[in-house]
Amino acid sequence: MRAPIRHGEILLLPVSAAPAGASTRVVECIVGHSESGHHHVLEGKVPFTQIVGADGHLYVDLDSPTALRHRKTHQQHRELTVPAGTWRIIRKTEFDARSMMAPPDEATPPAAPARVVRD
Repeated sequence: MRAPIRHGEILLLPVSAAPAGASTRVVECIVGHSESGHHHVLEGKVPFTQIVGADGHLYVDLDSPTALRHRKTHQQHRELTVPAGTWRIIRKTEFDARSMMAPPDEATPPAAPARVVRD
């Protein structure tokens, strides 16, 4: 059984099959794009299938174990070998829930801390 693989902000999630979508045979696939150029890249010695599913997600179907590299000159994530199989690529999105909260009303006193009561 394959386990999910984390590589920095990229998560490869094993799936039984990719949904229908546009597929291309490639030997290299950027699975994590960065404006500063430090991409996360699957680099195969043999071609594999890159699929953009109808759901808009990126999938790869690897025929053999494939290297996952971080193209960056410093503070790189270690190189991993991704086992053969179909994988959904999930890119981490940074989100700070506190930035979405309304500022406190200064006229309302802060709520008292909750107390845990055990029977």
